[in-house]
Amino acid sequence: MIELKELCCGYGKKEVVSGVNEKIEGGSITSIVGPNGCGKSTLLETAAGLMSPISGSVIINGQDIHGMKPKKRAELVSMLSQQKNPGMLTVRALTFHGRFPYLGYPRKYTERDYDIVEKAMETAGVSDIANKSLSELSGGQQQKAYIAMMLAQDTEIVFMDEPVTFLDINYQLELMEIIKDMKKNGKTIVMIIHDLNLAMRYSDKIIAMKNGKTVCSGRPEEIYEKGIFDGIFGIRTHFSGDDGQFFFTK
Repeated sequence: MIELKELCCGYGKKEVVSGVNEKIEGGSITSIVGPNGCGKSTLLETAAGLMSPISGSVIINGQDIHGMKPKKRAELVSMLSQQKNPGMLTVRALTFHGRFPYLGYPRKYTERDYDIVEKAMETAGVSDIANKSLSELSGGQQQKAYIAMMLAQDTEIVFMDEPVTFLDINYQLELMEIIKDMKKNGKTIVMIIHDLNLAMRYSDKIIAMKNGKTVCSGRPEEIYEKGIFDGIFGIRTHFSGDDGQFFFTK
């Protein structure tokens, strides 16, 4: 379980997000939604232990993540950020980076590490491009390669910042199904997502934010029934019972 307790975060003394209290159950998918600039990424990075909170705490399985040693945190939590620099690494080399938290010095991979990397690439659907440089790949292929690295890191908790933004619809759906399978395998996924339909379709819980605060959180159907999206985005939310899809209008 992840617990955010009176969490306030930002940059230096500049508070961007304040007073967040949330509980996220293990083995679930939680989506954070909200307008641009409302503090979603700041909240996610603080929850993942990449930024120190101004006040409050992030408790994972009874321990404060910001009090953990980096190695222990990297064995528990992985993070897929928006900003990436693929460089000249191959897909296989990038995937092996996921095993770094478990290696001593000098890094020497075991047979188990090789098996985990191969399985991660297979699950992410990048085995056929394992020897290609990331710089040669499309945006969707690169994102799948980073997913393979996260799978190889094999953490209990996965944080993802806009994993499907700017991807073609086929890559979006493929990645969301991979995320769904990660949940089936016991992972806890917390992600920022802008596509509200995908959020409603795949999430167990939605945290809605506006102006640095959480407006509401709950199951997708609760968010819909309360008209939360209408209030924070200035839109109207509709549900089509025939095909189980949500759609949105001004």
